[in-house]
Amino acid sequence: MSDKLSISYHTAKRILLELLENNDFSTDEDILKILGSVVQKEINNETNNDKEEMSRIIIDKNGHIFLPDYSPMEVKMPYLPKTVFLFFLIHNEGVEFKSMYNYMHELYEIYQIVALEKNTEAGKIRRSLENLVEPVNNRIYETCSIIRRSLANVVPESLMEIYCITGRRGEKHQINVDRSLIKVENGKLKEMFDMKNDL
Repeated sequence: MSDKLSISYHTAKRILLELLENNDFSTDEDILKILGSVVQKEINNETNNDKEEMSRIIIDKNGHIFLPDYSPMEVKMPYLPKTVFLFFLIHNEGVEFKSMYNYMHELYEIYQIVALEKNTEAGKIRRSLENLVEPVNNRIYETCSIIRRSLANVVPESLMEIYCITGRRGEKHQINVDRSLIKVENGKLKEMFDMKNDL
């Protein structure tokens, strides 16, 4: 027959909290040992999170995105979200969503690179980008959500904010990843990156 006491979790928690509040256990070695191990586990968890390794971002010759230190698989995105992701990787300084119409030519160039194999019609690209940068709609926020979902397939949850486009509404948005982790193999994209970053 077991000597273990069988009570519900909530009852046990209530009793434990009352005991800790109303008693001085500073000289009880058994209790101090248990409490110490709980605290140490929490410290170890926080330390492990702090040490979570960052992955490189590889943009290959075809404009495909890889985070090889997390997964060998391509981070797949539709053309428009991929265009926006690459645009914000290029612009380390950040860009306000409401001013993205000033970058239409650059967005168009990036879109052409990532959609090259489809030979997408120029007018269709422009319409898609005009809809994206139109300040009165939420297309840019929807696009950022798609990017986040795509990255979530490979990026650890604790590091998502570093790899995603972040920022407060009405202020500059940016991707906070260290630019030294980015390797661009596509010639045209590399030129665009090199103009804005010391890669």
